[in-house]
Amino acid sequence: MSDQFDTLWEKIAGKIHGELSAKEETEFNEMIHNTNHLREFEKAKKIREDLSYAGSVSAEGRIQSWDSVEKSIKFDQLRWIKTALKYAAIVVVTFAAGYLFQHKPIGKEIRYSEIFVPYGQMSQVTLSDGTKVWLNSGTTLKYPDQFGEDARTVCISGEAYFKVAKNAEKPFIVKSNDLTVKVLGTSFNYSAYKEDATASVTLVEGKVEVQDANGETMATLHPGQLLTKNKSTNTIVTKEVKTSFYSSWSDGKMSFDDERLDQIAIKLERWFNVEVVFANEQLKAHKFTGTILKNKPVDQIMQAFELLSPIRFKHQINTNGKDKITIYSKI
Repeated sequence: MSDQFDTLWEKIAGKIHGELSAKEETEFNEMIHNTNHLREFEKAKKIREDLSYAGSVSAEGRIQSWDSVEKSIKFDQLRWIKTALKYAAIVVVTFAAGYLFQHKPIGKEIRYSEIFVPYGQMSQVTLSDGTKVWLNSGTTLKYPDQFGEDARTVCISGEAYFKVAKNAEKPFIVKSNDLTVKVLGTSFNYSAYKEDATASVTLVEGKVEVQDANGETMATLHPGQLLTKNKSTNTIVTKEVKTSFYSSWSDGKMSFDDERLDQIAIKLERWFNVEVVFANEQLKAHKFTGTILKNKPVDQIMQAFELLSPIRFKHQINTNGKDKITIYSKI
């Protein structure tokens, strides 16, 4: 089964890059008569199309970006993207400093990299100071190849779990459009998706200072605390939580603590790159507590929800875009 899987992806990658011989082209055409194989091919083409926005990168930038991919990034093992490295499903773009970070001019040019993790995937990167960062689906991380003398600053859109290397003389700073987190050495989860109504920071170890967009301190968190900012009202709430419910995704798990089904649906959409819709609004209010594994097929996860609540689902396969999962009432 594994050999067949690898052969399929070798053919798909070759087709996308125009590298198939006449014989391989014939074999490929025979393979995609299988509906499942055709579906995988359509997914691969969609990934390639989604990456086109990144534009061209200079020759030097391509070399540095490829080195970053090879040396720093550990790809999550997805069942349908086992050979994704050949066409870079996770994008690393290297560019010169200028608009992202407002550093004082220095003699040596600083170069920055940007990693984008598509929906349905996860990634891990180790920064130049030894800090480890786990990136959730739909996340963008921007960081310098080498940190400056005064601070270690990165920017994020999406969700990431940070395990920061300790350096008392050089604070680690994470910025988004909504919150800035300043630490010396700690572990925390940071969620700041643009489309979400809130942004949050969950502290696992150490101590962090949370600032607003103007650099004003909003709160200092201690282990086991969650800070949530409402984007529309700019209000913040801090409370004690079980941190595993907010950071377990970095271990390939999704944990819920009395969480509404519509909020769970958002996470499922990001994790499995699907669209989740509800047949009626009342279904969104169902709440769940428990843990699911990301490496399980989405159908198995939905079947578990069916057993635990009065819902049923329908999975519609879409070869030209995202699959669609519709949630109905059993009654």
